[in-house]
Amino acid sequence: MVPGRRAVTRAVVIAGLGLLAGPLLAPRLSFPWILIASALWYGALAALLWSALQILSTRMARKSAMVVVGLAVGFPVFLTAIRPGPLLATRLPCPRNWGWLPTWMLRSSPLVSLSFEVGEARVKLCYGQPAARGRRMLGGSRVPYGRLWRTGANEPTTLITTASIEVAGITVPPGRTALYTIPGPESWELILTSATSQWGIESEYTPAVRSRELGRAILPSARGEQVERLTWSSESELRGDSDLTELVLAWETTRLRIPLRAALR
Repeated sequence: MVPGRRAVTRAVVIAGLGLLAGPLLAPRLSFPWILIASALWYGALAALLWSALQILSTRMARKSAMVVVGLAVGFPVFLTAIRPGPLLATRLPCPRNWGWLPTWMLRSSPLVSLSFEVGEARVKLCYGQPAARGRRMLGGSRVPYGRLWRTGANEPTTLITTASIEVAGITVPPGRTALYTIPGPESWELILTSATSQWGIESEYTPAVRSRELGRAILPSARGEQVERLTWSSESELRGDSDLTELVLAWETTRLRIPLRAALR
């Protein structure tokens, strides 16, 4: 093996390990360490792309190799930036709002998803998953009672459904719906809007976003065991002649249950 190939192989291995380590370590980091980790991660990505370009250039024209590398980089962004129909959207990775700078960084609150069914509708919930890390979050300075909250982190928590459903009595059409809340010590206000392209930070809940609200509902909250990282789950049961699904938020000692049903035709 010539020295050039040995150097390329070494770069691939080191860069690959760096790319794998970034998303794994990011949930344990806080600001400003997440900025440093993001810069190092992009450095590893650049090294991997350079190595891939060197390898491909030995097998095809340089311009063709550059096109292949460019497509490899752009494809994941494309998949999470497009807005396909709800049937395909529930099967693709969670959407990202790439027009906002924080989207391009590693995330201390990872983007996760929950898939389930409500009647004949296939439903996917996408949300950022913040952690308490010894801080009081709900009812504290981070997520104060009585203030609008994206009910997650980064992009607004987004519900994708293939058919119309009722969420806490609010009819939600097929497609994407953003889920916001106003937490309280004993009850929460649920807010649903069809606007989903904004960043989740509460100051971006503009009059234009408000004008696209589908409805609001008041729901009681309850207490449970301590949960370190915000987690959504779904629970289904048969009540009478219909199936009832509940979307359950668990964080710290708070539990919020949101009832979901198939929409009446």
